[in-house]
Amino acid sequence: MNNSSKRYSIKKNDFKFWGHNCFSITNGHTVLVIDPWFSNSGAFFGSWFQYPKNHQFANNILNLLEEAVERYVFISHEHQDHYDEEFLTLLPKSVKVIIPNYSAKDFRDELSERFTSVIELEDNNEFSLDEDINIRLYIKDIGITHDASILVKTKEFVFFNQNDCKVFDRLSDIREKIDFYSVQFSGANWHPSNFDYTEEKKLNISSEKVQNKFRNILNALNELKPRYFLPAAGPAIFPFLDINYSLGKGNIFVHQEDIKDFLTNNGFKNILFLHPGENFESQGKEPIKAPSLDELEIYKEGLQNKWIEIPNKLNRVLLENQIYKRFSKIIDIKITNCPILIFNYSGEFNDENSNENKIFIDLQNKRLLDNFDYLSKFEEIVATERYFNLMCNEKWQNVYLTLRAKVFRKPDYLNNDINIFLFSDYSNIRNNYLSTNDKNKERIVVKNKFGECYLINKYCPHQKANLSKALIDDNNNLICPVHAWKFDLNNKGKDKRSNLTINAKKI
Repeated sequence: MNNSSKRYSIKKNDFKFWGHNCFSITNGHTVLVIDPWFSNSGAFFGSWFQYPKNHQFANNILNLLEEAVERYVFISHEHQDHYDEEFLTLLPKSVKVIIPNYSAKDFRDELSERFTSVIELEDNNEFSLDEDINIRLYIKDIGITHDASILVKTKEFVFFNQNDCKVFDRLSDIREKIDFYSVQFSGANWHPSNFDYTEEKKLNISSEKVQNKFRNILNALNELKPRYFLPAAGPAIFPFLDINYSLGKGNIFVHQEDIKDFLTNNGFKNILFLHPGENFESQGKEPIKAPSLDELEIYKEGLQNKWIEIPNKLNRVLLENQIYKRFSKIIDIKITNCPILIFNYSGEFNDENSNENKIFIDLQNKRLLDNFDYLSKFEEIVATERYFNLMCNEKWQNVYLTLRAKVFRKPDYLNNDINIFLFSDYSNIRNNYLSTNDKNKERIVVKNKFGECYLINKYCPHQKANLSKALIDDNNNLICPVHAWKFDLNNKGKDKRSNLTINAKKI
């Protein structure tokens, strides 16, 4: 790794951090703003909030855009901590919005109602903002994953913002010398915190997932050899949820101190811990610490808790109609060996209770069941009526990211068919199933260090990462380069934790 401390002559305000995953790059003529998130009501219906607070800088961004001749805003994906609709309503209609060219067009259509110019960029195609600033996107658009990273090239520096986008399997495609590299380092989903596990099991799984993410970052640093690493895109904090989420204790929502310890212990020390409103020349040295209990209480002051504004009386008919609409989009798609999916809006799990306040979803046969005995395989989502009320009208992936549900699985294996059904938007649910199935058909040959060859599925069964460059460890486990799932080549390529397989065959 190149740990040179060479300084660049970056003009004031050319390159600035504004909190979470928001950066601005300007040369006085053109300005590019990346993923602005400034809403005082947080994201995901009052669940996630920026840490530290950055609401006070919203006007700075507005002024920056107003002063520029050419004005661009890049939005990487639809998650509300990157796509802040409330803030975007404050922008002039003439601002040019850049988005990835996703197969589903809902994102584009929503933005086109607000802005006169929405630019969809293809994967790995260069686009010039002016003679000084060029960008290129690396897009992940498969199954339930729709995300993109952005490479920004100026005459002064090159910045690669990977944000949440899991393109670790494509980093070798990037040929430029990277000066600044930023990527999400904290967790951002409901597993294992919201699952029916003992605290010990949650801790063990969380620790493993965090270490896997950190190793991916370290591998990326070794691959890209950036001059500086800027940890960003998290963590958010959750002032209206379990306090441990915000503290990063026993879960995946770790803080900058944790990634600093890991990277410095592994030889990489050129880390910029920028606070909102700071630029490169600030040379941030100290990581942002997890908030104390007192700081959390102070942080909550003045925040809008949108969750309590949601009606807590479910219209079951509306929710069932949403389910049937989804069935209609995938009626001809074959689904096998799938557990029963249960929506339990009682707020409590008890398999001895009556079947009231529950909806039993049979994905294999695209129907709802009148009852269920809990003796067969199932996955149960337990939440309040308020939670399921959102599922009548909102994008389902945004609902699950509220982290306000509990999950019970029997057996405790991830099922991709359920994942796609739960986390897809209605408009692209069919394509998500089809694209996932298509990826399952491609096969490649890999070789371990002993020269033994195996025919395997080219793409990981979890989220379809390309396995052609995956490492094989000393125990003959092929390790996915994105989420570090281990597929045992000695056992037909099965992952012990999920029971998913890459269908390995020794040849």
